[in-house]
Amino acid sequence: MMSYSAGMDEPQDSIDVCTADAMARYEEIDREVEGIVDRVAAINKYVARVFEETLAAFGLSHGEYKVLLRLAVAPTERRLSAGDLTRSLMLSSGGMTNRLDRLEGAGLLRRLPDPNDRRGVLVELTDEGSALIDRAVTDEASKEIDLFEALTPAERASLNALLRIVLRSLEDRFGPSPRVGDASVATVGIAPPPERAASPG
Repeated sequence: MMSYSAGMDEPQDSIDVCTADAMARYEEIDREVEGIVDRVAAINKYVARVFEETLAAFGLSHGEYKVLLRLAVAPTERRLSAGDLTRSLMLSSGGMTNRLDRLEGAGLLRRLPDPNDRRGVLVELTDEGSALIDRAVTDEASKEIDLFEALTPAERASLNALLRIVLRSLEDRFGPSPRVGDASVATVGIAPPPERAASPG
């Protein structure tokens, strides 16, 4: 809930309230930088909450969603080799096998012999799997649009441009974000919060 503070042109949010005492004590804190950091983190929590709702609605885990999405956007007829799929999602072979077993058991994908590799396996979406991931992505896209309805299209473009500048500078300093590499595509819900380290895949 926002409240107006005397002398301020803009409404306050929870970040203003929560960080006021810390900034009063530590003059080293830059108010604007701290605001950016805390607001990006807070917004990400709302985005993550919405994505969790989408996953639950379609009966998918984070990992299963990423496998289906990777296959859906593959340029080769919704089909990839198991090895390419494993590498693109940066999983162990055992972790990928577990995901594929669950998704194949649910009728969402199938594994086929690779005609170009006698020991290889191809993974492709079934019609049911393709329809499910299409509905999930469409639903998530609609929810994400709603999250940013407070901004005009021009404001969204401006915010994107500014964030792009920051992200590019950080990637130049530290290298690509692991979550970007994990999916290697840019689309809705593709960069959910990191999975727990103990997850079997």
